[in-house]
Amino acid sequence: MKEFERGSAAIDWCEDNYAVVASIAEFYNVVSNALFLLMPPLLLYLFRQYARQVNPSVNIMWVLLMVVGASSVYFHTTLSMFGQLLDEIAIIWVVWCGIALWYPKRYYPSQLNGNRKYFKICILLGCLSTTALACIHPAVNSYFMFMFVPPSVYMLYLELQRNTCKRVSHLGKTCAALWIVAVSCWLLDMFMCSMWQALSFPYLHCFWHIIVFISAYTGIVLFAYFDAMNECPEMGPTLKYWPNDTWTNMGIPYVALKCAGNMPHDD
Repeated sequence: MKEFERGSAAIDWCEDNYAVVASIAEFYNVVSNALFLLMPPLLLYLFRQYARQVNPSVNIMWVLLMVVGASSVYFHTTLSMFGQLLDEIAIIWVVWCGIALWYPKRYYPSQLNGNRKYFKICILLGCLSTTALACIHPAVNSYFMFMFVPPSVYMLYLELQRNTCKRVSHLGKTCAALWIVAVSCWLLDMFMCSMWQALSFPYLHCFWHIIVFISAYTGIVLFAYFDAMNECPEMGPTLKYWPNDTWTNMGIPYVALKCAGNMPHDD
């Protein structure tokens, strides 16, 4: 089938094709996905208390991040249309999953009566619909993905307005700044490729992979924290850093519970 052929994708990023390894179309765009594949096992460990006491579905997010990484590796290796669809659909699933897990109940439509199970069903239907649309009209996928950015940033702003923890506020500002840098890298690589090739630096999409992972993960941490504060403040949700809690600029943030009991929170 044509969709599986190398070079059949609608997008060809700025990096020179097959310049490093004869079997890999965009070598640096492949290796820059390493964080998506290597970090989730550590995140599974760091969020083990949160998963046990607050929301076990958070582990789905780590699996989906690995799916994004694997799909991106396949896409940039082959530049096939099938690989492009896998890559873009996996990202869309991550976005929908985040909405299903952490969209604040106070913003639910009144018809749902704050029931997250019903909300998740609605999100599942939306996810399936956009997945079908992505397969039918793949040209709109990239723009559809970015459509979620403004409302996500606005939701982050609203939640930070309710927050009183300086550590959380600092991470929120960092997350927003990283998103701006990541999207800028994507846009500059997409629309100003000739300039970067003239400068012998056609690697901005590599930086997109790295920075978008960091920014997406910080967003996950923030919304997991906000959800825990909204749903079970008695557990004392707090933001910590690994491997040293004083490394607020270099460590890996995660959500811990200071007063967690033995029973998981009932959503």
